[in-house]
Amino acid sequence: MTWETLAASQIINTLGWTLAYSIWQIGLVAVVLFVLLRLVNPSAANFRYAVSVIALLISLALPVVTFVQLTGADKSVYASSTISSYDHANRSRDSDQIGDRSDIAATDRVQRGQAVRSTTALYSAVREFLGANLGAAMPFAVLLWFLGVAIFSCRLAGGLWQLRSYRQEGIEPLGVDWTSRFSLLCQSLKIGRRVELLRSTIVKTPIAIGIFRPFIIVPASAFLQISPSELETIIAHELIHIRRYDPLVNMVQSVVEALFFYHPCIWWISAKIRLEREFSADNAVIEAFGDSHIVYANALANLEEIRHLANKQMPRIATAANGGNLMQRIQRILKIKTEMKRANSAWSAGLAFVLISAVLTMVFSFNSTSLVNAQSKTGNRKVAIGFVSIPPLDRSENSPKDSASTAKILVEVLRAHKIPAIGFLNGSQVSDGEKMYPVRAEIAKMWRDEGFEIGVGGYQHIWFYDTPFDDYVANTEKNINIANKIVGDQGQSLHYFSYPYLNTGKSSEDRDRFESWLQGRGLTSVKYTVDNNEWMYSYVYDLARNDNDVNLMKETRMAFLDYMSKMFDHYETYSKVMFGRDIAQTMVLTPSRLVADSGHDLFGMIENRGYTFVSMSDAQSDPAYQTAEDFAGKSGISWFERWRMKQGQPLLDEPKVEPAVQKIWETKKIVKDIKKKVS
Repeated sequence: MTWETLAASQIINTLGWTLAYSIWQIGLVAVVLFVLLRLVNPSAANFRYAVSVIALLISLALPVVTFVQLTGADKSVYASSTISSYDHANRSRDSDQIGDRSDIAATDRVQRGQAVRSTTALYSAVREFLGANLGAAMPFAVLLWFLGVAIFSCRLAGGLWQLRSYRQEGIEPLGVDWTSRFSLLCQSLKIGRRVELLRSTIVKTPIAIGIFRPFIIVPASAFLQISPSELETIIAHELIHIRRYDPLVNMVQSVVEALFFYHPCIWWISAKIRLEREFSADNAVIEAFGDSHIVYANALANLEEIRHLANKQMPRIATAANGGNLMQRIQRILKIKTEMKRANSAWSAGLAFVLISAVLTMVFSFNSTSLVNAQSKTGNRKVAIGFVSIPPLDRSENSPKDSASTAKILVEVLRAHKIPAIGFLNGSQVSDGEKMYPVRAEIAKMWRDEGFEIGVGGYQHIWFYDTPFDDYVANTEKNINIANKIVGDQGQSLHYFSYPYLNTGKSSEDRDRFESWLQGRGLTSVKYTVDNNEWMYSYVYDLARNDNDVNLMKETRMAFLDYMSKMFDHYETYSKVMFGRDIAQTMVLTPSRLVADSGHDLFGMIENRGYTFVSMSDAQSDPAYQTAEDFAGKSGISWFERWRMKQGQPLLDEPKVEPAVQKIWETKKIVKDIKKKVS
């Protein structure tokens, strides 16, 4: 088909005129929508969303109707011109035979004048006028339109393909806790369809995809860097999108944007739909969760920071939790409640908005390298961190230099997060009881000089259960003497003792007797509420470092962070069940290379759960630590479990260590024990 034939094609011309008319038609729809949105209260998000969607559908329907009408009009014009030609020929023959018929000519002129004054004639006259000026450009305009539609269709197809990859690649199984949470959330929001929640290492912000088989995909980092209560509101937001079939609307939007890519009003209408859709979903979340506006607003801010630092945009076809104008959304979320609260509540919400606004200003103004330093802190939880033992244990082939390096990294991380940690000295690492080991002693002094408190454990890290009372006391006293040489240089004193392995002896009598001995030396034992098997992950991480197994190191870090997040869920549940509130927590860690290397992520996760880092004395001043307990046995367990057992209540199921980590640790431990026996 030649260009001349194509240019003369009636369909091409009709399509060209349809596109031309769509400019003013869609523009008129946009003007009407603009007026309506100005008249409707901004709080009526559902109505504003519905009106915007209707405006988009009308914008799609008008060009379709126009094309159909123009196609029919063209056929009528063709038929009319054929009949007119036939009549004209007959009249010409009659004129030749009869002569000049002036009365017929006059009548014809009157009829033509009436036709021009009719709507159809006016429509034809306008088209004839425009056709004389624009008609030649129509084929070129249609060609450009085809090219634009092709380009935007490819973009749409690419987005669909990317969403498909999200559903198949980088997917990780959810833990039992989140599976249960999600099921309850679906029930509370009355989700009638089956929706699947997935955890992904690829996506960087939660998204809802799928029309007939919906999915909610949440980045794995969100489970670590956002508190469970905040993440629940984000997931609820996505469930509300699915409940209202917003992914279908979003698909229609994407198609209309591809068809009318040339029209700025289409993009404006579509942007309004996306904005009002998020406002509407936000309203539904606030309504579902009650007094959760601060939590939800903070969750959106944290989520946007995660996405910003990842520097990754979601496809437009995806319904993402941080869509729309984020600052407007947060302002509305807080304003919704401030209008319903009294002045003091309004002041609190306003202050929260100022804090979150400051966070987002930092996010969009600077390329921060540390997630946690830019997080807003709206929680009032407290946690103290205790490290056993100082200096770090040497599992590398380059000790003790590697131990010094680990200590320096850890100190930098603690200073960055303003954590007033306490390190419990392992005397056997720094002295034989008489002389100091210079390098390791300097590590302990560096900890002291950086302003971190030093406490004591045993000279040897031994079990109280397996050690006679007098030997256990002597082991501790030897460690106190060594520790005093380190802290005494700066005029400091010792205040806290940490039971090795959290084991407090064979009987409550032995423990009470030892506690009295500690008090006589001005020491208080630490009661750890957040116990964990971090040391097991650290052991595997050190093995991977020695083997230079980068992949295993990375996998161990991710598994460790996920595990620690679950442990906080676990012990926070204990706190709520036993005390009806968030008590000040105390967490035990080893100063391992794993903790040092993943410190920013670990402590960032803790901060994002609403915790403030406090000293051990501050944490243990919480009245909860006066709760009675009398546990005695071979194991070492959390004080939550001790208090629970004293009350005769069953213990909660504790999160399990990653099976692969458990297997590596057990295998290596067996080999190590055999070597000891052989030697």
